[in-house]
Amino acid sequence: MQLRVVWFALTAKIMVNSDFPPVDWLSQREPWQTPQYTPPYPHNLPAKADAAVQTTANFPGYPSTVAITDPYRFSSLVDLSIITTTASVKFLDQPIGKRNTLGFRNASTASQVIYIGFGGNATTSSWLQINPGITVFFDTVVPQDDLYVISDVTGGVLAYVYSTYPG
Repeated sequence: MQLRVVWFALTAKIMVNSDFPPVDWLSQREPWQTPQYTPPYPHNLPAKADAAVQTTANFPGYPSTVAITDPYRFSSLVDLSIITTTASVKFLDQPIGKRNTLGFRNASTASQVIYIGFGGNATTSSWLQINPGITVFFDTVVPQDDLYVISDVTGGVLAYVYSTYPG
């Protein structure tokens, strides 16, 4: 009984104390004065800063504008594939800018094993060996070299994606 009385007394005290805002289900905050640009998806960001696209916004409580898009954090993927042979072939040149995403998948229907060479011809003793159905994805530390491919048997299929920084 005493517990119930103490709880009621504390609740009543909190209800009359103006230090606590009222609790409502709907927000009482005012909407922003101007609509904010929000991209539909990171991969659809413009390749270069476009004057027509709003990339900064004014937020209440901040002295100046705040960047709401950063083109260096997102990838615009290019998706390609190549049929491999038993001879090393360059399939991707070193980028002029910086590559920020790189992915490989051995899409072979048979048992072809694919080897990737970084900065030089690929051989069957190259460091990166991709067995059928395996995917390799670089998105944190991304190789910037020329890329070469070779297969242990003719007719392998290498599917790959890459992205470079805009500009």
